[in-house]
Amino acid sequence: MLGKPVIGITAAHCSEELKTFPRHYYVESIRKAGGIPFIIPPVQAQAECSDILSLLDGLLLTGGGDISPIYLNESPLRGIGGCFPERDRSEILLTQLSLQQNLPLLGICRGIQVLAVVAGGRIYQDIPRQHPLAMEHSQTAPRQYAWHDVDIAEESALYHLLRERKIAVNSLHHQAVSEVPPGFRQNALASDGIIEGIEKLGAKFCIGVQWHPESMGNEAHGKALFKGFIEACEQ
Repeated sequence: MLGKPVIGITAAHCSEELKTFPRHYYVESIRKAGGIPFIIPPVQAQAECSDILSLLDGLLLTGGGDISPIYLNESPLRGIGGCFPERDRSEILLTQLSLQQNLPLLGICRGIQVLAVVAGGRIYQDIPRQHPLAMEHSQTAPRQYAWHDVDIAEESALYHLLRERKIAVNSLHHQAVSEVPPGFRQNALASDGIIEGIEKLGAKFCIGVQWHPESMGNEAHGKALFKGFIEACEQ
């Protein structure tokens, strides 16, 4: 390992990167927390995935488009958004191997959904269609502003990092975890019942959150989450 932990940050190809998924927020959050950011384009094979992970001390699954229904073993529902199957396959491979190796992993927005699917959970393809009583989770305010509160489970690893029972978060999604994977627990919940966080029991660090802490740079809970992630990667 270098003087600082090297953190792989997943990215897509140009067609998605030119939309509204800015990676620089993740890069700067990793830097400020004491890590070295390393952007990962989609990998194409298991061997390439293994080679890349051998260079890393931690993996950050970033936000982005929807997960292709074929990887959910479901038919597409009305309301599903843009999908990039090459990125889906890449992040599934990276997540599978990271879980096998107990590599510290942080999943953000789409990242929590990828983590859940890989570990055997399920997600909503579209919250308004499948959970019609839910609040609006695609905020109309800029991403650096909070949109709603989430409750943090007090006995969770997430609470151990944040030391807060309730936090205000931003919200930029229309998919979400619907079933927590085996071996994981729910660690954060919105008032409408939408799961906002999961974590793997017994892992060195394996946490997924539905909001975007990297975009809320002035919030103490976002800084604490990245700090805890980097500290786990240093061990």
